[in-house]
Amino acid sequence: MQFLIQRAGLLLRLFALALVLFPSLVRADTDLDAANHAYTAGSYEESAKLLQQLITSRGYSASLCFNLGNAEARAGHPGLALLNYERARYLAPGDPDIDHNLQLARKQAGLNTNSYRWWQIMLRSISWTIWFGLIVGCLTLLLIAIIGSSLKSSPPAFRKICKAVFFIFIPLTLLLGFVELSVIGFNHRIEGVIVAPDKATLRYSPFESADSTGTIPEGELVTVEDRHNDYLRIEARNGHYGWIQQKDIEPVVPGSFDIQPSN
Repeated sequence: MQFLIQRAGLLLRLFALALVLFPSLVRADTDLDAANHAYTAGSYEESAKLLQQLITSRGYSASLCFNLGNAEARAGHPGLALLNYERARYLAPGDPDIDHNLQLARKQAGLNTNSYRWWQIMLRSISWTIWFGLIVGCLTLLLIAIIGSSLKSSPPAFRKICKAVFFIFIPLTLLLGFVELSVIGFNHRIEGVIVAPDKATLRYSPFESADSTGTIPEGELVTVEDRHNDYLRIEARNGHYGWIQQKDIEPVVPGSFDIQPSN
């Protein structure tokens, strides 16, 4: 009897949880339908607003960021469009639709076709666990080769093969280790997209009175390296460095600009 009472109590709690969650799920689907309807009707500003509300309530996903990028692009906001395309690509690096719309938006904004080089795209699309597995495999083959070459009972041809493995897999292991470190470093870069209308001013130092070193166009992807008060030190795609006001840039990964200020 006590077991049945416990089971009944568990079922009641699950039922109560379903009653709480079900309306929110229905409401979220309704909001998504409304955002899609607004986009189809040509109300791109309204669609972008509804999609942003969905992201705020649901959290970030590749599909929501992609749809928001489409709405912002249609609404004539290239910076916000590219920001959300970059966020979508960060969450789904190998998605061809995201990459296509991202490149198209960059071209329409007068930017270089791709914010990443081909090898950078490859690094972002491969998990570090794959590289780690390859390294472990190479080390295993090296261990087998060491054991095989040290056994006097092994056939001479086999010992020669084992020795030859040293000249192949030792450099290969070192190469894969270097690539894995590159993958980890590349995936942990702090990146942002310029959202200032038209252009953002790049300065020599983090002060409004500092001389300008040039401008960065809206929608460009940059790497953030340091922070001082309301300024961020960035590296542009052309290799130039400088300080830019934080209000002119948004992080690809929300919250990633919360880095330690420089001394």
